Amino acid sequence: MAKNPVFKKCGCRIAVTDDNGDAVIGPDGKPKMRRLGADCPQLRRGSSWNPKHGTWYFQIEVNVGKDRPRQHLSQGGIATSEDAETAVTDIRRLLALADDHADDPATAVKNRLAIVERIRTTLKDKKALPNYDEIRKNLRTGQPIIDKMTTGEWLTQWLVSKGDLAPGTARSYGIHIDVHLKPHLGDVLLDGLRTAHVHAMFAAIAERADILPAENAARRAVENAMKQARSNGDRAAANAARAKLAEMPPYRRPTGPATRQRILATLRSALSAACSEQLLTLNVAKLATLPSGKRPKAKVWTPNRVAEWRRTGDKPSAVMVWTAEQTAAFLNRAVGHEHGVLFHLIAFTGLRRGETCGLRWVDLDLTASEMTVTQQIVQLGWDTALTSPKSDAGERVIALDTATASRLKSHRTRQGKQRLAHGPGWIDTGLVFTAPDGSPLHPGWISRQFELLVREADLPPIRLHDMRHGAATHALSAGVDIKIVQEMLGHSNSAITRDTYTSVVSESQHAAAEAIASIINAGNALVGS
Repeated sequence: MAKNPVFKKCGCRIAVTDDNGDAVIGPDGKPKMRRLGADCPQLRRGSSWNPKHGTWYFQIEVNVGKDRPRQHLSQGGIATSEDAETAVTDIRRLLALADDHADDPATAVKNRLAIVERIRTTLKDKKALPNYDEIRKNLRTGQPIIDKMTTGEWLTQWLVSKGDLAPGTARSYGIHIDVHLKPHLGDVLLDGLRTAHVHAMFAAIAERADILPAENAARRAVENAMKQARSNGDRAAANAARAKLAEMPPYRRPTGPATRQRILATLRSALSAACSEQLLTLNVAKLATLPSGKRPKAKVWTPNRVAEWRRTGDKPSAVMVWTAEQTAAFLNRAVGHEHGVLFHLIAFTGLRRGETCGLRWVDLDLTASEMTVTQQIVQLGWDTALTSPKSDAGERVIALDTATASRLKSHRTRQGKQRLAHGPGWIDTGLVFTAPDGSPLHPGWISRQFELLVREADLPPIRLHDMRHGAATHALSAGVDIKIVQEMLGHSNSAITRDTYTSVVSESQHAAAEAIASIINAGNALVGS
């Protein structure tokens, strides 16, 4: 039986209790409270509703179309159940128009999305529902359903309509829309959006990016003071620091030039769709200009840079690459780790983190010393999803060196013993790298393990993804053809490889030249003596 869309609830609150029935205390020192909502006992008097307590609500779930997220329309604060029932009936009657005036399923979906957004706008503004005859006329004559749509309303409708997006892309679009585009442009009428609005948004984002490092540093200083106070047994100082932290903004990553370019690309795509729907005649995002969002150039951790980092804690670039000696030192430290072979594989082949977590035994031919990349486990927030490689070029065959193939064989033997020891509870995922019960590894957990090993090895910091950069750098420095390196990494063309790594290889070559000169000059000195 379908859930009744009409219900009654109130704003009464009750203390949250633990398993012992004691009140749970929040960070502010006060008991945590929760709303009773529809469970409040005061809503009824015996078998009938209490007319003096609570108000009526409705919530309708709308099936927009196949493979499309369901939409929800809701409103509260309604005086009587009859009024709520009437609103539900009227909304369902409006939604039925989507199919009555569509020649194909795609048009029906488009109509339904437009009607839902029009209804949502009126509910939000607490206005009367759209006129039935007006909506029917607009559908019959091909006129827009939504009058004076805001940019925020269009962005929401556009994202919902793109049901074929990869999970990572959908999440990226959603973040761009919710965190940046809607707060700055959401209330601007779609047909009133101008390039000046777009430029003002990015000016505000850039200004915020300049402020965030100082805010993050201030928060870190208070956290360190709190830890020190706890270490000294100074409870009053620790509590004062904790109270101060509660008032401070959380850590936020500054929105850099490259991310701003991606935000602009999202807006540009959404407005292009609006132009196709004849809601706009000009895509103002195409006229907006931003500073170059080029990716930061990778730099090698040379002895001078390591010394400066140890002195100041500053990294010369967002993308840093270890020397071959530093990489070897890390791998030696990782030998005893349960997933040391995983880090070895990334260092030698340049696999992406998700590709490594998604690698299956069926994708390995250890006799031929080859590995096929066919899938990856990507991180979406903290959730994960199994997807195809990042691009068509990502589906590739990678040659393995003899030592790496041998280590993978030994790892397979260890995993077999682990499987037998675990017993019938083993989860047969077929993956090369798994948790103790056979389940997939979380990419975020792997990154944390990497960071711990880097600190234990007392090496200058790099990201796990920079191990991939290191594999490419070492290959190019060794004279491997750039086309082969491109195919190993799964880049769509060698220009990406060249643009990313040429500067690093150049530095390595200069270091090699200096080393050669040093040896020869030492020989000359001996000869001269």
